[in-house]
Amino acid sequence: MAKFYTVFFIIVITIPLFLGINAWQANECGKLRNEIYDMEKFQENCVEENKTVVGEIADLLAIDRLENEAQKRLGLHKVRPGDVTLIIMGGKGLDL
Repeated sequence: MAKFYTVFFIIVITIPLFLGINAWQANECGKLRNEIYDMEKFQENCVEENKTVVGEIADLLAIDRLENEAQKRLGLHKVRPGDVTLIIMGGKGLDL
């Protein structure tokens, strides 16, 4: 009879213990799921921000924009063929 009570006592103790462990594990899984969700949202935001920055860089490096900035800020202009003077200097061994 003592054997029966011992087995019964072990069963009575272990069932709530296993239920508690199961609840704790479910809670931990929920925390991890929420953390993964937050990380995915953060990654999506980073990707969107990166796309925006890449677009801004492309706009800043556009040839038309650079030419306009060079003209406005530095007073530079495109060289026209009429503005170029070709100077040929003679020297030893120069056959033209």
